[in-house]
Amino acid sequence: MSADDIGPLLCLLGVFAIIGFVPAWSFFLRGFFVVEPRQAHVLLYWGKYRRTIDAPGLHWVFPLGLDRRVLHTRDVVLQIPLTTVVEQHGNPIQVSAVAIYRVQDPARALIDVQGYQRYVQNQASAVLKSVCAHYPYEARDPRQPCLKKESPEVLDALRANLQKGVDNAGIQVELVRLNDLTYAPEIAQSMLLRQQAQAMVDARRTLVEGAVHTTADALERLGKTGITLSAPLRMRLSTSLTLLLCAGDRESHQGGGGRRTGHA
Repeated sequence: MSADDIGPLLCLLGVFAIIGFVPAWSFFLRGFFVVEPRQAHVLLYWGKYRRTIDAPGLHWVFPLGLDRRVLHTRDVVLQIPLTTVVEQHGNPIQVSAVAIYRVQDPARALIDVQGYQRYVQNQASAVLKSVCAHYPYEARDPRQPCLKKESPEVLDALRANLQKGVDNAGIQVELVRLNDLTYAPEIAQSMLLRQQAQAMVDARRTLVEGAVHTTADALERLGKTGITLSAPLRMRLSTSLTLLLCAGDRESHQGGGGRRTGHA
C-alpha cells in the first residue's frame, strides 16, 4: 500500500470514528440525572423494579432498558371535601377535614397502587365518614369524646384508620384534623332551637343548685350565731329564701311593689 493510499484510509477511519462516537456519547449522557432534596427516583429495568435513589446530587446509571420515574417525598396537604355524615345519634352533619401525608416508600407508591394521590383521597373520604359515624356531634359529659371539641380520641381514630388504609401504598400519615363541622341544613334550625332550650334548662339547673346551697349555708350560719329556729319556721324560711333566689330580680321587684302598696 502506497503512501498515497494511507491518507484517504485514515480520513475514512476518522469519519467512522466520529460517526460512532457521537451516538455512544449521547447514549452515555442519558445515564446522568440530578436528585433534588425530598425527591426519589425509582429505577425500572425492562419493566422490573431495581432500586430507588433518594440521595441528593448527581448520579449515573446504565441507560439501556431504563425507565426512571420521579416522586416527591415532601409533606402534602390534602383537603377532604365537605360531605354529609350521620353521626352517632342519627343526626345528619356536614364535615370536612385536612390531612397531611408524605410518600414513605416511593416504590410501593408507584408500583402497588394506580395513582397514589387519588388513592389517598378516596381512602380519606371513606375514613372520615366511618369515624364520624361512631361519635356524637356534641356531648353533655365533658369526658365523652365528641366531634365538636375535636377530642383527641376522634383525631387519633381518624389518623390511625387512614394510616391503616394507605399502608399498602407506602404513605405515612402525619395528622388529620377536622375543618368544617355543622349540622346539615335540613335540621340546622331545629338543632339550634334544641341547643337554646338545653342552655335554658342548664341555666335553670345552675340557678336552683345555687339557691339550695345558699339557703343551706344561711341556715347553718344562723345556727352558728346561736339563733334557734323551730322546725316549721326553718321550713318556712327555707322555702321563702329558695323561692326568692330562684325567682331572681323579677320576683324581688314584684315583692317590693306589693310592700309599697300595702304601706300606702
